[in-house]
Amino acid sequence: MLNVPRSKVHPTSAEPKGLLASMEIFRRLPVEALREAEKTILEKKYSKGDSIFLEGDPADYVWFVKEGHVKAVIHSASGRDMTLCMNGSQALFGSCCCFGKRTYACNGVAETDVTILAYPIREFFGLLDRYPALSRAVVEELSKRLRQSKNMQAFEQETVEKRILHVLLNLVEEFGTTIPLTRREIAEMAGTTVETCIRTFSKLEGEGLVSTARGRIVIRNEKDLTERIEER
Repeated sequence: MLNVPRSKVHPTSAEPKGLLASMEIFRRLPVEALREAEKTILEKKYSKGDSIFLEGDPADYVWFVKEGHVKAVIHSASGRDMTLCMNGSQALFGSCCCFGKRTYACNGVAETDVTILAYPIREFFGLLDRYPALSRAVVEELSKRLRQSKNMQAFEQETVEKRILHVLLNLVEEFGTTIPLTRREIAEMAGTTVETCIRTFSKLEGEGLVSTARGRIVIRNEKDLTERIEER
């Protein structure tokens, strides 16, 4: 089950340098707007397994990953924790509450030790009002996350292999063809056992579609993986 007790937060620098400018959604902002935004961002650290926010908490911040990985988790009807998506370095998360209901719709959990940037949501709304290009970029990011979450729920009744393939293809969008996760983490996202996941990966490796090493998975043939998942 999810680690519910609230994590310890260790504030560090209040003015991180350069991260926003390197993120795709902020690249069209004027320099002065970026400098002003970075003054209001708080940098926080969480240990692996800590809860960054819980479902139903007031959505006071949007969040950006500076270092490490964060996952969005919900409790499924079957009683298990279901990972909706995994966010890597420079990713925006907690953004599903930017519009409409002002509480978090999922649990944000540190998958590794992480450094997070928290941006007050009121300040973020101000930027969205002033800069339409940023609004469009956020809508695109929200659309991608919602699509991934919907697809993950739709694939819950599919075979284990197809669930694993779907997870891998989602992760390629986030990390590229070198995915910095283990087969255990993939098993959790796909809703299967580690043993079954290892057997599936052995099959995929034997066919030259993927390769695995300590702490990472390399996608060798994304096209064939896509075709495999579309097979009936």
